[in-house]
Amino acid sequence: MTDLNAGDSLVPAQLSPCVGGLLRTWTEKGTQLWSVPDEALLVAAQGTGVLARAERGENRFREVALLDDENAMLLLEPRFPDRAAGEEFSFEPQFVRLAPAGEVRNDAPQEFARAINQAVRHVASTFEYLVIEVGGWDAPMEPYAFFALHVDDQDRQLSTIEVSPVPQGSKLWEPHARPGSSDASISAPVSEEAIDMAAYYLAEGVVGQELFPWDVAFTFGVREQ
Repeated sequence: MTDLNAGDSLVPAQLSPCVGGLLRTWTEKGTQLWSVPDEALLVAAQGTGVLARAERGENRFREVALLDDENAMLLLEPRFPDRAAGEEFSFEPQFVRLAPAGEVRNDAPQEFARAINQAVRHVASTFEYLVIEVGGWDAPMEPYAFFALHVDDQDRQLSTIEVSPVPQGSKLWEPHARPGSSDASISAPVSEEAIDMAAYYLAEGVVGQELFPWDVAFTFGVREQ
């Protein structure tokens, strides 16, 4: 971890997924797109439940970090900072260097699907739900793309994906659009294939709403017991 210097100013920032070497941050001062020269740590941590979170709404949270925009540094902090005597943190606070936004890499679409898959697998293991929404502290609730596992009235565990509005011109979503409805959904029995396919449907849902990966943030919903 890099030491802080006197006078450094750190403010909470929501994070877009780090995709194609780029990351967007949102703070109370506004939003900024950055390049991330050494992205491996951030890419591995996002969407896995280890990063600090801020409240988006009741039982809904987004991953956040502390941003020093003057020095182009992002401090990643653990979601659960307390530990018992003798225990180690599952994630140590670490700085990530930022730089002015450059060109996006050609692998951005594949990286976006990978980032979504990582988040989907996390919420599937914790029985949370995932909502991909426009980033920002006062962002609207729509458009969105939603994923969750649930148990139906026949005690079957299902994987469900929902988008609103329905992506126009999407070959993936067109068969599931209902006439006159503003949203579309798909459910399937839980399997490795269904969870992997969810990432592609969610990514298509975002792109079909004319959003880029750096326009959105991942919201993690904690279900009431």
